[in-house]
Amino acid sequence: MIIARYSRSSIGLTASQRYDHSMTTGNISAAIPKPAGATLPGLDKPIALVGLMGSGKSVVGRRLARQLQLKFADSDQLVTKMAGVTIADIFDLAGEAKFRDMEFRAIQKQLQKPPHVLATGGGAFCQPQTAALLRDNALVVWLQASPETLLKRIGDVSSRPLLQTASPLQILQQLSATREPFYSKAHLHINTDGLSMAKAVAALVSTLDSYLAKQ
Repeated sequence: MIIARYSRSSIGLTASQRYDHSMTTGNISAAIPKPAGATLPGLDKPIALVGLMGSGKSVVGRRLARQLQLKFADSDQLVTKMAGVTIADIFDLAGEAKFRDMEFRAIQKQLQKPPHVLATGGGAFCQPQTAALLRDNALVVWLQASPETLLKRIGDVSSRPLLQTASPLQILQQLSATREPFYSKAHLHINTDGLSMAKAVAALVSTLDSYLAKQ
């Protein structure tokens, strides 16, 4: 098991670099990604990625979309575009209930589009109405990772209000325990512990391909 710790050496790295940087303590060889432009026969709906912060929904999602020649969308960005203010401002000015309503409507509209890759906010799939919407209209994939791995991938926690405490690892452990029952309802589960970004994408493509072949 890889024990990932928060390290100053990860500060200043991009999200994708931090993702792979979290693997430097493991005995993991370089990945051999599938050829660019790989397709998924039978894919007739969006691929929605769910999971905690640091699980790779955005960085892995973008790489997956590029490899499959699909468009990529991020539900948090869709909400901020809809509102014209940051998510933090929405919470401060209107509260979480308003944010969740906007999140639902943004995802609902996005899912009407042709197959693409959608990264969802960490709490989106924990909302019953949004979870049902995603399960009925998308292929939902849970990107799993241990709290230790998540923290190392996140790196500098200054942009993560929830983690600005004396023990960000403890917060991630609590979030993991609370949200796992919701995430477990996803159609597919991919454990990304011990995987570089390239290997995580390859695992995603392989799992999606196998799943679609059985439908």
